[in-house]
Amino acid sequence: MTLQTEKQQLTRLAELMQSERDNLFRYACYRLGSAAEADDVIQDLYLRLSKQKARLTEIYDLRGYIYRSLSNSCTSILRSRKPLAPIQTLDTLSSEDLATTDFEQEYRLIERLMAHLPDEQSEVIRLRIYGGQQFDEIASICNIPLTTAKSRFRYGIDKLREALEERGLI
Repeated sequence: MTLQTEKQQLTRLAELMQSERDNLFRYACYRLGSAAEADDVIQDLYLRLSKQKARLTEIYDLRGYIYRSLSNSCTSILRSRKPLAPIQTLDTLSSEDLATTDFEQEYRLIERLMAHLPDEQSEVIRLRIYGGQQFDEIASICNIPLTTAKSRFRYGIDKLREALEERGLI
């Protein structure tokens, strides 16, 4: 690869990371529960990808690759954490919990809700709502058919709605 091509790929990566910054950050925040950790993981991701400039030319969908890499990084961080206190069940959820006033409360509420969904469904919901991704982009990121991305989102939202309705919270 020529020096010019490497520069072009790094420029492409930098522009894409910048244009997606808010969505990447919001997605990472809601995966990790911490703005500081989200910022760190995004910076680490950019550094790691920028060192792979030769490989960047081989990636067809760089945007999807960035989101898959971010998802994998978040998952690694979450796995390495010591287990926190057990997540409360939906049975203990109250209407006061739904009136969140800050990010940490909202994060805890969302994690309580998402803990009752299969990982595949919660990942699609996070990418759609917090990552701001369209379903075709989610399908590419998760390497699944478009119809599967849509159905995972729909089934996950339906399960969350049912759980909240059963408890009289919506």
